[in-house]
Amino acid sequence: MASYQAMMGNLTANDRRILTSLNTGASSLSLLGSSFIVLCYLLLKDLRKFSFKLVFFLALSDMLCSFFSIIGDPSKGFFCYAQGYSTHFFCVASFLWTTTIAFTLHRTVVRHKADVEDLEPMFHLYVWGTSLVMTVMRSISNDHGHIARVGAWCWTESGRTAKVVHFVTFYAPLWGAIIFNGITYFQVIRMLNNAARMAVGMSDRAIHTNARTDMKALNRWGYYPLILIGSWAFGTINRIHDFIEPGHKIFWLSVLDVGMAALMGLFNSIAYGLNSSVRRAIHERLDLLPESVKRWLPRIAKIRGQQEESELLSLKIQDQQ
Repeated sequence: MASYQAMMGNLTANDRRILTSLNTGASSLSLLGSSFIVLCYLLLKDLRKFSFKLVFFLALSDMLCSFFSIIGDPSKGFFCYAQGYSTHFFCVASFLWTTTIAFTLHRTVVRHKADVEDLEPMFHLYVWGTSLVMTVMRSISNDHGHIARVGAWCWTESGRTAKVVHFVTFYAPLWGAIIFNGITYFQVIRMLNNAARMAVGMSDRAIHTNARTDMKALNRWGYYPLILIGSWAFGTINRIHDFIEPGHKIFWLSVLDVGMAALMGLFNSIAYGLNSSVRRAIHERLDLLPESVKRWLPRIAKIRGQQEESELLSLKIQDQQ
């Protein structure tokens, strides 16, 4: 009980209820968003290609992370342990899958390699293996005789050593993934910018058009690292503050920490999953419905041409296969 009170600091019972409700609501949105992407992959055969398979595993990790984050509210017992270990495992897996997407894009676009599908077993070993190692390492450092909650999440922690291990096993790989993704997308966008400038200099209209098409698809990809930053920046600050002043919790910082982290799955499903290929596949299925049914559906915007294609990794992979 002492470690629990120290972890919760000066938060009142009402504050904890607010954080728990916020976590449940935001995690539910992420669960719905990521579940939608998983269902799209399973039900729509047009999406079952390697480029979207990585998005599927990202959404699957987000879905399970959100699910366990919802069910783990009890501050003691089996459900709290289930939440602590499971959310740690699947949240780590989530941001590691974003690095495989960035790596695949870089290898395909910058290095002009067509062997990315052969690397899938290595991706699984890297993501699931690293997530397991990080979870086991963190569990070893904890005092299993006491259960504490970080914000609205359960975990077993005891003392500053466990908090350091928490940083090493979660926030270190998290910010490593953010830095890797940022550098990777920067290199891809810089290369395509150079290709566009060369096309203008050569007055090659076809090359220039292709380069502009690639840049349109990649413009928003450059913001993908910001998803992880936005989701976990407040959590990082909150953990640092908790390490320095363990008996003093800042409620508004805890709100931002819990809310933004729980929305990561929703952000990923929108950014990575809801691309033009998904919209096109759904639109084609809706076209098969009887007119009497379609009349009650909201008007769906027509899918534009290939110049607005934004499916992950489709820019170069399809040409090289």
